[in-house]
Amino acid sequence: MQFYKSFKYRLLFSYVAIILIAFGFTAFFLDKQLENHSLQDLKNSIITQARLIENQIPPESLKKENTANLEALVKGLSLRNDSRITIIDNQGRVLADSGLSRGEVINIENHASRPEVKTALMGLTGDNIRYSATLKIDMLYVALPIRAKEGIAGIIRLALPVGNVQSMMSAIRKTIVLNIFLALCLALILAYVLITSITRPLNKIINASRRFAEGDFSQRVYYDSRDEIGELASTLNRMAQDMENKIKEIEAQNQQLKTIFQNMVEGIIVTDKSGGIVSVNQAIEEIFSIASRKAKGRPFLEVIRNTDMAEIIRVVLEEKRFFSSELALVYPVQKVFQVNASPLFEKDRINGCLLVIHDISEVRRLENIRRDFVANVSHELKTPLTSIKGFVETLLEGALEDKENNRSFLKIIQGHAERLDSLVNDLLALSGLESKEMVLAKEEISPAHELDEIIAWFSSLAKKKGIAIENELSPDIRLKADKGRIRQVFTNLLDNAVKFNKEKGSVRIYAEETGGKIKISVEDSGIGIPAKDIPRIFERFYRVDKARSRELGGTGLGLSIVKHIVELHGGSVGVESTEGIGSKFWFTLAK
Repeated sequence: MQFYKSFKYRLLFSYVAIILIAFGFTAFFLDKQLENHSLQDLKNSIITQARLIENQIPPESLKKENTANLEALVKGLSLRNDSRITIIDNQGRVLADSGLSRGEVINIENHASRPEVKTALMGLTGDNIRYSATLKIDMLYVALPIRAKEGIAGIIRLALPVGNVQSMMSAIRKTIVLNIFLALCLALILAYVLITSITRPLNKIINASRRFAEGDFSQRVYYDSRDEIGELASTLNRMAQDMENKIKEIEAQNQQLKTIFQNMVEGIIVTDKSGGIVSVNQAIEEIFSIASRKAKGRPFLEVIRNTDMAEIIRVVLEEKRFFSSELALVYPVQKVFQVNASPLFEKDRINGCLLVIHDISEVRRLENIRRDFVANVSHELKTPLTSIKGFVETLLEGALEDKENNRSFLKIIQGHAERLDSLVNDLLALSGLESKEMVLAKEEISPAHELDEIIAWFSSLAKKKGIAIENELSPDIRLKADKGRIRQVFTNLLDNAVKFNKEKGSVRIYAEETGGKIKISVEDSGIGIPAKDIPRIFERFYRVDKARSRELGGTGLGLSIVKHIVELHGGSVGVESTEGIGSKFWFTLAK
């Protein structure tokens, strides 16, 4: 910092300037007063001497112009008082002068025009300071009238060099200047100490203020005083504490809002008044596969290339109103969104747009599944019920008495009733699996042992079709699982493998370990599954060959039940199939 910009030095220089001006005026007037006083004292001294000399000069000697006696008198008196004495008559002629010889006095000019002489001729004491052409120095002249009975007989004039007074004044001035200098030095020291005591806490306040300006409000100013600077320090400390508390509060609120903003399931997009993206949350990044840092500041359509959403933003910004719409997007993602857009205002002026995007694709998918489920259940129930109703009506109309056909009708009714029972049981089982209240009774089981019992159930059906079932599961494999549910998985998979197999086909069940899990596969040599049907094979009521499935007594829920049971155990299911060659259904469970 340059010294002339420093408050400390400007204050010090101002203090010094004031002292110099005050001392200068004081010295000036004191010098004048002393000079005037000294001259006045000198004048008074000369007047006193002149009056003493006046008493020694008889007026008669002036009338008779006894210059010899007057010359001897003034020269003798001049030696005693170191002054020049001049005797002048009332006409202004010089009769005697202690500084001149008799011959020089005769040739001297008339003094009647001299200021001090003119005053004395008027009966007053005259004085004057002027340069003496005779002595070549400044002289102080004092003239007094010598009175006689008839009036003023003459003038006595004494003169002293002013140099004596000037020498004395010079000495006095030196003393005054020295004293002023010493006083100024002392004043500078005291001023520096005083100003430093003021500026030191001010510097602390300045440094603290710089820290405040940089955002660090932990700094405090420590100054133990009750003066104005102390009050300023206390005020700054209180302000810093208040600001620190406010900033912490704002940061906490900002962090809460940021956390809420980033963790909302709904996608949030904030734009400015021109449609440029200001901010997006994590949900938007995941939905549209964009990066927040790359999206900020760019026009909406450059980031998300969807004209429908861009149009919603335009309507909100232009019409300044809330807008809501459901959009089915194909690009950049295939999803269904509920978009709610609101204008953002700042001081009654629109400043941007807030888009809240709800991904309702799953909701719409579940609604479609529910509709399909209701339609499928209705269809599956209606077919056997219609058949039962028709055969019952036939029996009631007289077929009951027909001994050749009534039993066959009753067997058909029984078959449809069993199908209804199977369908209802599967529906109840599936409903239980999908409910959150399902609790698995896990225990240590041997899949090979459980599979042997299941194979025994299908042995008669397998023999009819000439199908060989091979259990290649090792007895050493142990699983922590719900025995009843795992048996149901094996039952459903073996049921499908046998029903949809070829005559004299084969079914092979084996296991392999992958990534800490046991993968169990049920492989058959059946009719296989077309590639287009594989993605939907585990859906409820989905059948590849609907006519044949119903003919074989299938409900279309078996594989869906398998999937739910395996997923409840923390595993996964899958299928590999080639049409006309066979299928392999597999599931994984933890060891």
